[in-house]
Amino acid sequence: MLCVLEMVDYFIRSFVLHSHIGFYALQCDGQYIPLPSLQGIAVLNIPSYAGGTNFWGGTKEDDIFGAPSFDDKILEVVAVFGSMQMAVSRVIKLQHHRIAQCRSVKITILGDEGVPVQVDGEAWIQPPGVIKIVHKNRAQMLTRDRAFENTLKSWEDKQKYDSCKPVLRSHLYPQHAVELAMEDEVAQIQLCSQAAEELITRICEAAKIHSLLEQELAHAVNACSHALNKANPRFPESLTRNTAIEIAVNVKALHNETESLLVGRIPLQLDPPHEELLSDALHNVEVELRKLAEIPWLYYVFQPNDDEDPPLDYVKRNNRSTVFRIVPKFKKEKVQKYKSSPQPVQKWGTDEVAAWLDLLSLGEYKEIFISHDIRGSELLHLERRDLKDLGITKVGHMKRILQGIKELGKNAPLSEV
Repeated sequence: MLCVLEMVDYFIRSFVLHSHIGFYALQCDGQYIPLPSLQGIAVLNIPSYAGGTNFWGGTKEDDIFGAPSFDDKILEVVAVFGSMQMAVSRVIKLQHHRIAQCRSVKITILGDEGVPVQVDGEAWIQPPGVIKIVHKNRAQMLTRDRAFENTLKSWEDKQKYDSCKPVLRSHLYPQHAVELAMEDEVAQIQLCSQAAEELITRICEAAKIHSLLEQELAHAVNACSHALNKANPRFPESLTRNTAIEIAVNVKALHNETESLLVGRIPLQLDPPHEELLSDALHNVEVELRKLAEIPWLYYVFQPNDDEDPPLDYVKRNNRSTVFRIVPKFKKEKVQKYKSSPQPVQKWGTDEVAAWLDLLSLGEYKEIFISHDIRGSELLHLERRDLKDLGITKVGHMKRILQGIKELGKNAPLSEV
């Protein structure tokens, strides 16, 4: 078995001019894939190869495939039709022939002759046999957080022009100005810190049974814990804004990574007790982060940027299957109560649809639905393209709405649907 490491691309190709279609048999996640007449197969584990060439042909998801990523444990399989295609792809944008995205690849080399194989280095002739490519493990790498650097720089620039903010001086270092958080801001940050500590506790409890949690979230948990320890609970009035920003950034990162793991392309399956507790803790952190975003000097920390995958956009990054946000237990009870309401969905008016959006924590879209006069009968027939036409662009929100519609459809009489 050929076991692969993270951030390594796999490339299998032929250098001869005749077609090798008769020499390959390809399976992706156990499914046989019929192949056209081709000369080779490229199996990629990162969005680029050969010095930056995007051989997959894009960085965003579409209706068929998800966006490629180096840390999603998903392999991209691409067809190679000739050596000229490999050379020209580094210069101009070509039509890329995508085959599949999967977790495991099995290539059977048939016939009596070997074929050239290259794995991130010098190629060799591989005799007939079976090549299995699966994800084995991963290693943490250090990288610059450009999103945070840009956010911090924007915040610092804003402070230069904000002369109304109170500035206190440290008794130990009077020559340096230290900007402290206000009393109400400190209280809000403490509530967010408590929610984050509860989330860390739930992650640690679940990790005793599900080792993948520890492997995937260890870095985020450690970074968040380190940031939380910088805030001295005995002297909350000494909390500086720099420390508060560090706490907000790390709690946000922990929330996003945990959410990504739970609602990703192939979500982690947890036991019901752990799933409920972890989901509730994650929701509480999300609520507190929304409140922190209302603090003016923390506003920039929570603004989406191009370098950050929103839910997901782990959701975007992991929207490679129909997976939806975990709904906390108390929300499930509310939704279930709503579904068992004597008034059928078909007879809902715009007010009932707006209340349903509130249950999904998507109240920001109430005005859009009301302005388009979307009632229960129209709600049951909404699809992804309809939501895009309404101006809903966040993939996570679209998935939550579509999942809610699906649940409503299950509980509505067949004649209504």
